[in-house]
Amino acid sequence: MCNSFFAKNFRTFKEIKIEKLAKVNLFLGGNSVGKTALLEALYLHLHQNKMEAIESLLMNKDEHLSHEDDPSSIGSIVRHLFHNHQLSNFNDEGIMLGEVVKQGKINKNKLTEIKTTIDEDDDEVLSVTKNKISEYALLGGDFNEFYRHYGMRYRHRTSRHKLKSGKKISLQFVHSSGSGDIVKMWDNIDLTDKQAKVVEALQIIEPNLSGIKFVEQNRRRGRVAKASINGEIVPFKSMGDGINRILYIVLSMVNAQDGYLLIDEFENGLHYAVQEQVWKVIFSLAESLNVQVFVTTHSSDCIKAFGSQWKNNKENATMHRIDFYKTKHIVEFYSCEDLDSAIQTHTEVR
Repeated sequence: MCNSFFAKNFRTFKEIKIEKLAKVNLFLGGNSVGKTALLEALYLHLHQNKMEAIESLLMNKDEHLSHEDDPSSIGSIVRHLFHNHQLSNFNDEGIMLGEVVKQGKINKNKLTEIKTTIDEDDDEVLSVTKNKISEYALLGGDFNEFYRHYGMRYRHRTSRHKLKSGKKISLQFVHSSGSGDIVKMWDNIDLTDKQAKVVEALQIIEPNLSGIKFVEQNRRRGRVAKASINGEIVPFKSMGDGINRILYIVLSMVNAQDGYLLIDEFENGLHYAVQEQVWKVIFSLAESLNVQVFVTTHSSDCIKAFGSQWKNNKENATMHRIDFYKTKHIVEFYSCEDLDSAIQTHTEVR
């Protein structure tokens, strides 16, 4: 479990530090303060394949796109992950992600560092290091080729240290929109009791739902989700944003057993009346499946719903508010009692 976290020179953050984390963690803050960037930093730090994580983050925001007649280099695209969209100077301190130990010091054994450097062949490269094991990518290489041929290490150099092939850690990222690869996630839990947990969660919105199935439509559309409701087969997409959002969240969570789940803008598509029940499912599955959860929101309804479950799980959750004041990010920790008092006095915390 990640018990603390800091990010330096990443996206909007010059530096941000969170000294206490728990099983379920909620982050508040206004627009453009860096909530999504925090989840991205966690995703990059916790992902076992750093190069794959970098590609995923850049592609999710279309930062990899370029004109066909002007292909972009790896360096010109990866720079978007660095503070102020500027690559670090060669051999200077770059992006640093990790955990905090006593007295605010960095745990060097769990440090992710991304920077530009000159390698032994005098090439300009992006260096990605975790636990003293490094991978390199040529800054001048074509990003599109880098992406397509990553599996073959095309234009890639890895350090002479062999990458450790330890136990795979599950990591799921529920973005603020879209629905991810729900077909693959459903197949991953085929013939397990986790499917029943998903159906039970969906009954929060549709009590008469008795099962779901992914049906082959055609080659272009592939398989689509359908639900059985009172004996009728209904396309999931016709049932509204709320139930599709819950499907995305819960499928991601049961696929994150013994790992991590990141949820950006939890409240999207969810009516305030069902949010408390969804949080109840999240707290329950986090415990039973051993999943550490990180969630962002700017919704007062979401915060209240979270608080209703936090009361029963005080040691298993944290809440932090992120603000930007003058030139730095400030993180304010809220206790369960702080939130309860704020709700009782109608004090704004989001």
